[in-house]
Amino acid sequence: MVNNEGPILYVLVIGFHHKKGCQVEYSFPALVPGAPNECPSGWKYLPTLALPDGSHNYEDDTVFFHLPSLTNSKETVFGISCFRQIPVEKLKNRTSDITRTTVQKSVCVLSKIPLYGQIQVKMTLITHAYFDEGDFSKVSILEDTFHHLNAVMSQADIKQQTFVGLSTRDLILHWKHKAVLLFKLLLLEKRVIFYKSPVLPLCTTILTLVSLFPEMIEKGLQQSACIRLSRPMSPMPQFSDDDSPTNSPNKQNGIQTNKKSEENEKLDHIENGIEITETFIKHDTLGLNEKSNSLRREVSVDTITDSLQNNLCYLAQINTETLGFPLMIFTKGSLCLPYLSLPYLDLLSDVNVRSYVVGATNVLFKQKKQLYDILVDIDGTRIECSDVALRKSLHLTTEDLRFADYIVKHVSEERHDVFLDGVGYEGGDEWIRTQFKVYLLCLLRTSLLPDGSREAEHFNANFVAAWKETHNYKLWASGNYSEIIEIHSGHPFAGQLSVADMKLRLSHTMQTTEGGRKLGQAMTSTGRAVATTSRAVGGAISQAKGAFSSWWNNFLISPEPGMVKENGKEESGSSVLDINDAKLNDKKPQSSLVYIPNSIKANDNDQNTPENFDEHDINNRDASQEEHQPGQVHTV
Repeated sequence: MVNNEGPILYVLVIGFHHKKGCQVEYSFPALVPGAPNECPSGWKYLPTLALPDGSHNYEDDTVFFHLPSLTNSKETVFGISCFRQIPVEKLKNRTSDITRTTVQKSVCVLSKIPLYGQIQVKMTLITHAYFDEGDFSKVSILEDTFHHLNAVMSQADIKQQTFVGLSTRDLILHWKHKAVLLFKLLLLEKRVIFYKSPVLPLCTTILTLVSLFPEMIEKGLQQSACIRLSRPMSPMPQFSDDDSPTNSPNKQNGIQTNKKSEENEKLDHIENGIEITETFIKHDTLGLNEKSNSLRREVSVDTITDSLQNNLCYLAQINTETLGFPLMIFTKGSLCLPYLSLPYLDLLSDVNVRSYVVGATNVLFKQKKQLYDILVDIDGTRIECSDVALRKSLHLTTEDLRFADYIVKHVSEERHDVFLDGVGYEGGDEWIRTQFKVYLLCLLRTSLLPDGSREAEHFNANFVAAWKETHNYKLWASGNYSEIIEIHSGHPFAGQLSVADMKLRLSHTMQTTEGGRKLGQAMTSTGRAVATTSRAVGGAISQAKGAFSSWWNNFLISPEPGMVKENGKEESGSSVLDINDAKLNDKKPQSSLVYIPNSIKANDNDQNTPENFDEHDINNRDASQEEHQPGQVHTV
């Protein structure tokens, strides 16, 4: 009798059969007793997750994936699968079903706890040992692995091992300022597909991004693969209306089942039995007498980081559990699937799936544009979005860019000489997660201010308004988290506009907008032409001048909607602030760099002068109208 009460549920071998495709070749304990090659109906396509698309192009790789529990409709099973491919000549025992020049298999672990990297480290060694044996019939090492992992993981300090293999430094170095945009995107509960091959960096990108949210990896993914689909033929477990766990002998009751059940009951009570209240700190009156050690806004950019440094340790020590973390982003039909194989494609179109963050290596996911709101191309660091309102919500304000720049500089400089208690080394993984924790705390605090507050504009008023309509925010706002009042409202990087901000905005625009990329390409073309022939110089310079002139003029267009004068007549103007492209339509070029208030143009004596107008005249002007052609895709 196998004791299946530990955190490890199964150790599997998934192989590729030349006629049957991916299939289970071995399972301990047995997935389906008496049928060694079968999967339970709710995990019908498990082999395609453990042996991912495109894996034949690599000698080895690892995939992380999520499955719904077979016994509890509110629990997720975490899969860690190590793939390897070797020439058949290395096999000592070559069976008749091996007909190709290489053999591909994955050794897979299904776990009740999300220790992705920690399990991967151990399973990579086991997989190599299993393959090096040259005889896949010798499975005793896999049985020993099952017992060993259960013994080790049952006694493990999960908190210390949660983030193994999830490097926030790598995330920042790859995405730079866009990491903040991706962070805010997850809060909006949209349909997001991440695309990349091979699969390991795809999965780690998604999970590392998720790990920036306090307590999310540890506690916030328990329902990330749980969905009651509208189509019973779908390859997902089916549960009765009471959603109660079954009394199976292999019941996945885990180490913390009672605690999880209590948390699920509490969540159900909030989601199903209570009207979301808006009485919790409706106005900012409770924040008038704030603690002296709370985060203060400074008026000088030079002192912003000093203020943040002085208060960072204080904010880092705040108990996130008493503030409603983890945020319930991946619940009630919102999925987080670090990898999804092609047979699950139809899952994304089910009416009961509200939103998702999904990783894919198959190009067909990219081609099904109707399935996603945002496509994130990891290799190209491109974030494609065709939704105008969503692009406006994701626009990074000047304060957001300061925050991002602060993190990027610290990570790039690799300063390990400053160690902060409870925060870690400056620029290190723990330090980065603390920065995003502080950002999120300030965002939550600011969201409690009355609508239309100036502080909300620091985070992008469009974003804050969209976030307040999400499921995760309404659940959080229905709680009573009085300690949030001790945090000062407003952006931690709020301050007066400076020349440095203009340079930062220009640099960000050059890197992220289509116009900026065209200018960069034109400049590159000019450089090549100068090195080649003087005749080409004239043409290339003209091209560069034309691109620069058109692109620069776009920045001088006011993003403020309203009445504008053309040919001596007043008519309704429609100007758009876009996170993707300085030119959204053919009629009116757009900008996010320079804005001159109409009041300044109309009256030189007006007090609203360029010296004292706020940076939000530049960044947070809303658009009442925008033309958008169907099928048009913009990149961030």
